[in-house]
Amino acid sequence: MREWGPWLWSAVKDHAGSFFLLLSMGLIFASVGGGVFFLGFGEWGAMLFGGFFALIGLALFVYSFVSAHSSIGYYYGLALLRKYGMEVDGVLTRKEAECQLNQVFDHNNRLKGEYYSCHLLVEFDYQFNGRNHSGAYYLNKADLFDKLREGDRLPLKVLRLDPSVHMVRERRLANMLRGREREQPSQIPAGAEISQLA
Repeated sequence: MREWGPWLWSAVKDHAGSFFLLLSMGLIFASVGGGVFFLGFGEWGAMLFGGFFALIGLALFVYSFVSAHSSIGYYYGLALLRKYGMEVDGVLTRKEAECQLNQVFDHNNRLKGEYYSCHLLVEFDYQFNGRNHSGAYYLNKADLFDKLREGDRLPLKVLRLDPSVHMVRERRLANMLRGREREQPSQIPAGAEISQLA
């Protein structure tokens, strides 16, 4: 196995379960839907029901491949960054908290509670091998996000062979921003859940 093999295999292994779950659900839905459609051919109700189930199955089948390809590519890129990434500095050009209000209802459809979930987007410019690049990254920590200001230096890790693959070095950024006050008012609602996107 080549040197890149272990990282690719690790990314594939981590997502095999979800891939096969979606794939098998897609095949089951398509099979049941197709069977109902053909056995009930001529009856509109059975044909609609079967066709609907078959379309759901087809969508799950296709989605299993699309999501697996996307996830494997993302985690493989991160593994390569950890091993072969070059450390460079970028400049923060924009930050935005993408927040969504989520409501939780009980079994009687009464509002039980609500919470915000946020994705903390930072956009930046950086130079690598004498060329200008732009990038974006979703931070994991609200504290870091609130301390950042446009024009700040961002520590990055960039893949040598493909500079479009990059990540913010959050631990280094936390050390750089230690002691700085948080920006007020915060773009992040109090108590919001923070999640990272690929």
